[in-house]
Amino acid sequence: ENQEEETKILFADFMEQWLDVIRPEIKLTTYGGYCMNVKSAIAPYFREKGIYLQDLTASDINDFYAEQLKRVKATSVHKYHANISKALKYAVEKDLIPHTIMDKVKRPKKERFVGKFLKQSEVVALFEAVQGYKLELGVILGAFYGLRRGEIVGLKWEAIDFEANTITIEHTVTMATIDGKRVVVEADTTKSKSSYRTLPL
Repeated sequence: ENQEEETKILFADFMEQWLDVIRPEIKLTTYGGYCMNVKSAIAPYFREKGIYLQDLTASDINDFYAEQLKRVKATSVHKYHANISKALKYAVEKDLIPHTIMDKVKRPKKERFVGKFLKQSEVVALFEAVQGYKLELGVILGAFYGLRRGEIVGLKWEAIDFEANTITIEHTVTMATIDGKRVVVEADTTKSKSSYRTLPL
């Protein structure tokens, strides 16, 4: 019994330790996102509740989701869900818990994303509003190609093939919060495989 007491770990502490475990395996920007989820939402909630990893139940997690939905969208809760799922899978692999409880957890319904498109007159007004500003070229590229902010900032001259008249989206520059510091992350990869694309100029 005493041995078991000694191996007990607060779920909040376990989640923070799990961050260190996965850090070498994931992109820096992804790690930054995981840190935000764990340190600003998951760990504080469960630390206040004083729940141990070994005692964690599906209803504890469902209560956490319900509480979070009062302040954030379902999309954010989906991210918390993904992090908790991965961490508990790791806890099973390490024999810290016998099995994961996530199959009993109810993931909230995600709102369907509906993109909004500007009318031609709105695009013209937008281009006039940014004329002469540093952002002008970025706004034009965003409007014509629907590029992500990190893709626009990551564009290099070699991305343009003047002979074939194409532009290739393959480099990104983003910001991430790592160990409490804002850092610039440059990567020769896009967010997903389908994001790597060559477009006509």
